[in-house]
Amino acid sequence: MGKEQLNAAQQSMIKWLSHENELGKAPARIECTKEFELYGLHYYVFRFKAEPLDKWLLAVCGGYEENGLEHSGHIFSDMKSYNDKTAVEDATEIVERIRAYWMERARRQQQLNDMIKANTDFRTQQEIPVKDIENQFVKTENRFYLAVGSVDFPTGSVIVADPLAYLPSRQFSPVLNKKVPAGERCSVEVSLCRNDVIGLRMCTARLVIKQTPAVKYIKASATEDTVIKLKDGSIEGFPVDAGMICFCDKQTAEEYREFLDRWYAENPDGNHYDDYFAAFFAESYSNMPAYQREGGDFIEWINPDTNSRMVMIASGLGDGLYNAYYGYDADDNICQIIVPMVNPDIFDV
Repeated sequence: MGKEQLNAAQQSMIKWLSHENELGKAPARIECTKEFELYGLHYYVFRFKAEPLDKWLLAVCGGYEENGLEHSGHIFSDMKSYNDKTAVEDATEIVERIRAYWMERARRQQQLNDMIKANTDFRTQQEIPVKDIENQFVKTENRFYLAVGSVDFPTGSVIVADPLAYLPSRQFSPVLNKKVPAGERCSVEVSLCRNDVIGLRMCTARLVIKQTPAVKYIKASATEDTVIKLKDGSIEGFPVDAGMICFCDKQTAEEYREFLDRWYAENPDGNHYDDYFAAFFAESYSNMPAYQREGGDFIEWINPDTNSRMVMIASGLGDGLYNAYYGYDADDNICQIIVPMVNPDIFDV
């Protein structure tokens, strides 16, 4: 290998050692003592001293391809003594540890990617198995559910949308094509889970219309005039771009927009989340810290101008396209509307 590659490796080694988490400065002395090949890549063994009178320590840099000048990230030092007789063996062991770490990290990332895809498939299928939802609304060591507020339906026309990014602008906030009884106030529940993969997450938001149990969940559709249309067709569901969903009545949505219009007239440089809603979420967290992430994951908001109620809930794994589902009881009446966001069975490993 050429001298240019060796110089590049030494400069990379000095830069790495100078990081505040390592020596915090350039070594007083450094020199390359050996070279070796591993898995078709070239490596350089260094010995260095933090101070002129210190003992020699071992370091390795490499993973170079032929005459390349960029190492593959295999650069490290345990800050242990340098032994010339075992230097290559010691450096090889370090490289093997680095490789094992990144391979395991890649494996876990792929596993997470597979889980996220499986979860997306779960929450976008045409019919959600009832058992999958029932398994969420239980109380175990790592699962829970609770009521988070009520929603007023003066007209019975239901909107499920992102309340922060799209509902204020009247964009991407479809009205469902089936109504709930006008004049009703319906409670909202949310299931949640906590595990090592995704932490604490909201799983399924459930609008309770009747107290009868659901026997099937069928994907909901929007009214023809509010369905989201694109150049090449229309899309089901609704997009989330602020990590939040809501249940509200069509009339309540208009009142909400009027409230925000007035709020912005009084706060022209403000932000409706940071400067207004964040305080409500913070209060929610303060009242129930065991069931939501810091900053808050759900609120019941009462419009101060009209006293109409709506509920906002954090959208599971964040932004994306979500769907509402009608829950039908044994008499084929709508008893629930749900938004499945996370299937905890997928992430319990």
